[in-house]
Amino acid sequence: MDYRNAVRTEKTKFQRELEKMVSKRIIIIILIGCLFFSVAIIVINSVSQEINSERHLEVISANFFDVYQSTANFLKHKDNIQSFLYCIKKEKNPKEINYLVSKYNVEAKVDINLILINQENQVVMTNFSTEDMNLHRIEFNRIAANNARGNGEDIYTTIYFFKTAEPEYLMMLPLYDQGTYCGTVAAYLKNTDWNNCLSQGQYDTIITNERSDIIYCSNSSLIGKNTANKYIGTDGSKYVTLNGNRYFRRSKNQENENICIYSFIYSPENSAYLLIGVITILGLGAVWTIMFFHMLSMMSKKTSESVELLVKEIRIIRKQDTNHEIILRTGDEFEEIAEQINKMVKSINELNHKNVELIQINGQMEMQNLQERMNPHFIYNTLDNIKYLIMSDPIKAENMIERFTHILRYSINNTKKKVLLQEDKVYIEDYLFIQKIRFGKRFDYTIEIENECEQFFIPKLLLQPLLENSIKYGFQKKTDIHIKISGYMQKEYLYLVVEDDGAGQPKATIEMLRSITNREKVDTKHNGLQNINRRISLEYGKESGMTIESQENEFFRVVLKLWMGESCV
Repeated sequence: MDYRNAVRTEKTKFQRELEKMVSKRIIIIILIGCLFFSVAIIVINSVSQEINSERHLEVISANFFDVYQSTANFLKHKDNIQSFLYCIKKEKNPKEINYLVSKYNVEAKVDINLILINQENQVVMTNFSTEDMNLHRIEFNRIAANNARGNGEDIYTTIYFFKTAEPEYLMMLPLYDQGTYCGTVAAYLKNTDWNNCLSQGQYDTIITNERSDIIYCSNSSLIGKNTANKYIGTDGSKYVTLNGNRYFRRSKNQENENICIYSFIYSPENSAYLLIGVITILGLGAVWTIMFFHMLSMMSKKTSESVELLVKEIRIIRKQDTNHEIILRTGDEFEEIAEQINKMVKSINELNHKNVELIQINGQMEMQNLQERMNPHFIYNTLDNIKYLIMSDPIKAENMIERFTHILRYSINNTKKKVLLQEDKVYIEDYLFIQKIRFGKRFDYTIEIENECEQFFIPKLLLQPLLENSIKYGFQKKTDIHIKISGYMQKEYLYLVVEDDGAGQPKATIEMLRSITNREKVDTKHNGLQNINRRISLEYGKESGMTIESQENEFFRVVLKLWMGESCV
């Protein structure tokens, strides 16, 4: 009874601390959220106006540039210039120039009216009506032509404005023939056509030249009356009030065309809407706070119960049964935690089991390798060969003694469990060299291990039992055998192959060997192959292991597949 009361007290304390900790954070988060949403409303409104204005300016700038470039190309076209000169020299009918203008206006975004004058400023050709071609326009055109001539041979631009009429953008090009001034061609862009390519929904636009003369205005209320066709927007204010309306204004200078583009976005005062929005957010914040505290009380109680159950289960694993499986049906994240703990415990137990088994197998293989290293027959045969070679071929005998000494030193050294394949390859070469001396022409071998394979670590003397088997069983039915050792990389795996062309094995024997090598229980007859396969599987995992292939009287092949993991990346 005392224990239960103690648990209930501890549980209540945990729940109280949890609620205290979380409630502070909830209040702070809600306050920050309300502040964030309030600021976000203002910022988003401002940013959206900035973005929309920037896009508006880009579109207007691009469209104006297209119109300007199209008109400039028309005036500067070599064939057109030649036609203008012919017309001035009265070598071509003015109607042909009229045709060129009509043809251009068919595809142009903004139509043009043309005035062609000679060097005496006399009108040679125009497609203006008689009413539009008044004395004011003629005189203005003459003055502009003189200015254009003084500006050089490039396009000269200005604004034609007369009384209350709409302003017209004027582009003039002086005409020269072999360096001699012959006249000027002037293109007046129709103001009424600008709306088709510059009007952008609810956004308004004003375009001025470098002298603040208005080229285009989408809304006359923006400039008012008695402005003499001028607009100066250099006060730097983003928000301007024109005729009682508030606008968000931005500008962009187009230096190539010497113009300034103004964007106006209608932006009425909305402080009342912002105040209502802020009050609404604060009201929602209060409601959220009440809801969160109610939910917090329920969640903390449930969490406290789940934590207690999980702790009890973990204590069982720690003190009583390491194989105990946690069963938790709380329907929350703690159930997932319990499942992950079960998986972790299972993995740890499996790993412990594998490590124990690997230690046993390594011990067996060390004993087996020790016996094979000290194989009396191999030592006696090698010493006999050395004795006879001393008399017949001392140099070869000296070489054989060096290799035999290296084999003994390498085999007896137990300080290394794993070695580079490059190091083990040297041992293999020494071993096979001695066997070659022993069997003479009856025995041959080749080693084809790719260079990249030699830098990986493998268990020491991994291939030794396979070489022993090839020599032992290969000579049982054949007088000559050849052993081939190869190594290569494929994806993340190192493949080592030992193959001989000895007697091979029947299909039934191969099936039996495959079955034995895949067993966990050690078979005394074929424990060498079985230990190699089991050791590779435990130590390297990832589908690593040994494959046996053979065809009777043809070949016997063993393939070792070792996962190199991150070493291959």
